Amino acid sequence: MKYKIVLSVCLVLLLIGCGKDSVLEPTNDKNTDIELKMIKANTGMDQHISNQAKELLSSYDAITSVKAVNDEKNLLTAIEVHHNKRFNLKKIQKELTKELEKKFKNFHVELTLDKKLVLELDKLEKAMESGDISKKKLKKEIKKLTKLSKEQA
Repeated sequence: MKYKIVLSVCLVLLLIGCGKDSVLEPTNDKNTDIELKMIKANTGMDQHISNQAKELLSSYDAITSVKAVNDEKNLLTAIEVHHNKRFNLKKIQKELTKELEKKFKNFHVELTLDKKLVLELDKLEKAMESGDISKKKLKKEIKKLTKLSKEQA
């Protein structure tokens, strides 16, 4: 009798321990804690891809802020995560980058968790909305910020 109980408990613990090893779990509904600003660019550069990336990333509870811009070839995304998830930043970055690369196969995807880049992308989004940035300047800024994100990684 005791043998069956011990075996049952061990089996349950084994099944629990072999669960999905993901730090991030997407929710079925949109994360309402995120202030999500969709870009309607006045630069002539379509921001449909960056808006889709924001929608995709906003479904994760761990994320508190999402900023993204794109040009014809590049998608640059910066996110912030809840403080209790900060111990797993590398894993979060790897999982979300893989998710974005799978969704946007024709783009070079760069995802960063750096606070400075979140602020820089926010400025860039505002400049695009107000029409204060040209297509050429946007490409130059994306290239500069991508290089900066790789240096800090």
